[in-house]
Amino acid sequence: MPDPLLPAQPAGPGRPVAAGPPAVPESPPVPEPPAVAGSPAVAGPPAVAGDSVRAGLLWGSAMWRVAGTVATQTALISAVLYYFGTIRLRATFDYFGVDASALGFSVADHLIHSVNAAFQPLVFAGLAALPALTLHRRIVVPVLRGTATPRRVRWIRRVARACRTAGIAGGGVVTAGLLDRGGIGQPLGIGLPLILAASVALMAYGHVLMGQPHQPAEAAIPVRLRSLALAVLAVTGLLWATGLYAQRIGRDYARYLAANLDARPRVVLYAPERLAIAGDGVASQDLGEQAGRYRVRYWNLRLLAQRNDLLLLLPDSWRPGTGPVYVVPAAGTRLDLTVPPR
Repeated sequence: MPDPLLPAQPAGPGRPVAAGPPAVPESPPVPEPPAVAGSPAVAGPPAVAGDSVRAGLLWGSAMWRVAGTVATQTALISAVLYYFGTIRLRATFDYFGVDASALGFSVADHLIHSVNAAFQPLVFAGLAALPALTLHRRIVVPVLRGTATPRRVRWIRRVARACRTAGIAGGGVVTAGLLDRGGIGQPLGIGLPLILAASVALMAYGHVLMGQPHQPAEAAIPVRLRSLALAVLAVTGLLWATGLYAQRIGRDYARYLAANLDARPRVVLYAPERLAIAGDGVASQDLGEQAGRYRVRYWNLRLLAQRNDLLLLLPDSWRPGTGPVYVVPAAGTRLDLTVPPR
């Protein structure tokens, strides 16, 4: 808007251009005063503090993820070991005709009795998984990423078809074993659930090797259901095999105990009155009133186990199927134990 106090200027070419205001010279930078000892420190730029907070949050989130993964894996392994220990203890005491659940074993007892037996198969599984993962990373992953040679791609496709065919054949064997338990299932034993787990793994790996193009969400639903079914079958086979393996380990340990009763502690039992312990070579003697409280003595016994104020005793001449197992309350009795030399 023109200033009314100034005369009007003609418009158009030839009009003189008014000079602008003179430029103001820049003032020289003011030097910062020197820092004085003892003065409070000046906070840095806010961006640095924000980056530090963001880095701390990321680090904390990563640590929580790691802790959650470790806790989940630990809980899973503990559950499997508890399952293994429960079946193993039950099989061991079933051999002697004793119900293991009545002995009141704790969770720690089940875990301890499973560690030694489960250690060997876990080591073998780990040793087999390491080279398999290495081969997958070096040979199969380039094919899945599309960076392998055509010859390798064709070879991987043939391997994928072979895996799927072997998996289907193994599934047929498992089905036949379930339908004919006496003729096929029982002779295979622990091999039947292992065939189930291996067949499922081969079919799943064959699908992975074949690769799946990008599909819409509606078409991906059957693929997810197939993956879920394969995962359920694999877990079922592994738990089934674990149970059969634990039963075999428990029975083998019971047979070892029965065959080596001489290695169990020798027991001399003193009781205030006669107990229902007789026969199979067990000797007893009434010591009379001069013996005090524990006047009846029993010997030729071996200690099988002691749990929750209960003594499980075997006669020296115990035999599977015919020999008795004496369950004696520990309260009110006295034991003299003699451990044989190792």
